[in-house]
Amino acid sequence: MASAHHVPASSVDAPGVPFPSDRRTPLTWSTAAIVGGQMSTVLRWHSTAPRSPGRLRLFVACDVRDVRRVEAVSAGTGRPLGSFDIRYADCHQPYDLPLDTEAVRAVLDEGVRLTLAPEPATEPLWIFSGPEAPAERRPALLLAAEDPPAPAAALHRHLTSPASVQPFGWMEGCVLDALYDLHTTFPGDTLAETALRDHLAVYVHGTRLRYEDPRGRPANDRVYGIEATLPFAVVAKRDPRHPTLRLAVESWNARTDPHGCVKDAPTTAEGCYTVGYPMAVLAKATGDTRLREAAVRQLRVRRRRLTWDDDIYLRLLPDGSRVYRNWARAYAWYLLGLVRTLTELGDRPDTEDLWDEAARAARLAVSRRNAAGIWDCYLAEPATGAETCGSAGIAAALALGVERGRFAADREGVVAQEAWEVLCDRLTPDGWLDGSSPSNKGGEELQRSGYRMLSGVGSGLLGQLGAALTRLGAVKDWTR
Repeated sequence: MASAHHVPASSVDAPGVPFPSDRRTPLTWSTAAIVGGQMSTVLRWHSTAPRSPGRLRLFVACDVRDVRRVEAVSAGTGRPLGSFDIRYADCHQPYDLPLDTEAVRAVLDEGVRLTLAPEPATEPLWIFSGPEAPAERRPALLLAAEDPPAPAAALHRHLTSPASVQPFGWMEGCVLDALYDLHTTFPGDTLAETALRDHLAVYVHGTRLRYEDPRGRPANDRVYGIEATLPFAVVAKRDPRHPTLRLAVESWNARTDPHGCVKDAPTTAEGCYTVGYPMAVLAKATGDTRLREAAVRQLRVRRRRLTWDDDIYLRLLPDGSRVYRNWARAYAWYLLGLVRTLTELGDRPDTEDLWDEAARAARLAVSRRNAAGIWDCYLAEPATGAETCGSAGIAAALALGVERGRFAADREGVVAQEAWEVLCDRLTPDGWLDGSSPSNKGGEELQRSGYRMLSGVGSGLLGQLGAALTRLGAVKDWTR
């Protein structure tokens, strides 16, 4: 039973534009350029797939730091099919164009011609093409299945396939945590274990680390910033002596300020999850008391710098200003980092105040849910619209806190379960979480604009939530 009928393009004919010399695509996967003017990129299908409603999907293959619009028409008759609204996209980001039955027929019979609108783009848009790129990353039609599975089962299928690979760092780390949780929650789930191994193999090659930073630049055997150390939590859980772990430790040492905070230029809430948590995993696995103390410091200093009365901020800037007040993903990173880090460290008297802080943040989150049962992009600001990725992260933290016995099952536990049900309804037929705000590199104006997209990070956080709720007995086995 397929979650969606996935039909990759048979051919991609693109202008011969050279890929930027200072950037690199993952594993040298092949790419195609979409440009403006008289040149176009043509996708064709040689398929007898059913003519039914669906969506045309493209994956961005290189970092985008502006707004792009890709116009799609049928390659033969020039029938307009619609446009892709692409804003500040990360590598591996998918974009879907809904198509009715007649549009799908035109695509399959004629192909698709893609052109970059002249305004406001100034550079080509790069997409994964083939054949080196995995089938899950190529341009494709997704057609409705006759007998689709439940949304949660589609989520499991997505997470345990190559389709869920994300850029190395905080994005891939959210998926790796989901796969690790699925593997340990469902011991017979060989798909999760295989996917976990395959995901790590994309970036970890023996004793070497190979990946690109958020701007697409090669970053082999180095850590580009504090967001990049989240995947090392799963590496340490699987092998606390793995040679690449020294890269994380060296990076933490190099980025520690005089107050013990591991940070880049600003202090960020991400560090609770991307630094404190992997530190705690490695400390637990190796018995390193200095790492344990450093993990606790990450939480304490961020509590001091990023909370003010009942507000939580994403960043404290060098000039002393705080930004992204009560942003949903700031809440998620702060609360998920607290709960996961403290769980790894174990119950100790010297961390009870931090569990109190986690409980305080959890109560605030519960009190600021929206009418739909999840959270707005900025908590308690309905004008900013519901945001699914941050909601999945907050709910996952609530469920993990209940599992640890630190949050109330009849309050935070119920809220987490209700969020699971709401968020599963926002999954695409093949398991991507829809309704996420974009990367924050577009600034707060974009976050507040209501613009939404598919999120692989959101799928990973939702997988973490589903695994925790399963262990609590709040949901049945949702992987089938």
